[in-house]
Amino acid sequence: MPRVNLYATLRDLTGERHLTVEGRTVREVLRRLAERWPALAEELLEGDRVKDGYSIFVNGRDIRYLEGLDTPLSEDDELDLFPPVAGGGGFEGVFGGVSPEQFEGYLRKWGGRKLAEGHWALPGAEVRFWSEDPVPVGAWQVARLGVRTEGEEAERWWRKIRIACLRGGA
Repeated sequence: MPRVNLYATLRDLTGERHLTVEGRTVREVLRRLAERWPALAEELLEGDRVKDGYSIFVNGRDIRYLEGLDTPLSEDDELDLFPPVAGGGGFEGVFGGVSPEQFEGYLRKWGGRKLAEGHWALPGAEVRFWSEDPVPVGAWQVARLGVRTEGEEAERWWRKIRIACLRGGA
C-alpha cells in the first residue's frame, strides 16, 4: 500500500506522522483518508480538488507536474502532504538526496552553531533535521532529510535551505 507522510497541521488532525493507505491513484488515497479523518478532508480538500496552498508530492515530485489527483500509484510509492507555509511560524519539508552530514556542512558554511544532534542555531532562527525513510528508485535507495526552521528569520533561512537542498549544493 502507498505510504502517506503528513506534515505540520495535517499531522495534528490525524495524530499520525506516517500512514499506509490503499489506493491506485492519489485521488483514491485522499478519498480513503477523508473517510477515516473527515477533519483532514475539510482542511485539505475543496470538493474534488486540493485547496490552494496545499502541496502533494509522489516520490518527491509535485502532482501538479504529474497527472494531478489522477496520478497512478504503486504499492511502494510515497505521498507527502504539506499544508500551506506562512510567515511567522515554522517551515517544514522533506528533501531527497541530502545526507545529514551534507546538510550540516551547509549549516556550518552559513555560520550555524550546533546545539544538539539534529538541532542548530542560525542567526535569527533554529533548524531541526532528521532522517526520513529512504525512497526506493529502481535498485537504489534515495536518502531523505526532514527539515524544520523556526524563529524570527525562519522564512529567510527556509528559502536558502530549500534552494541548497534542491540544487544539491550550497
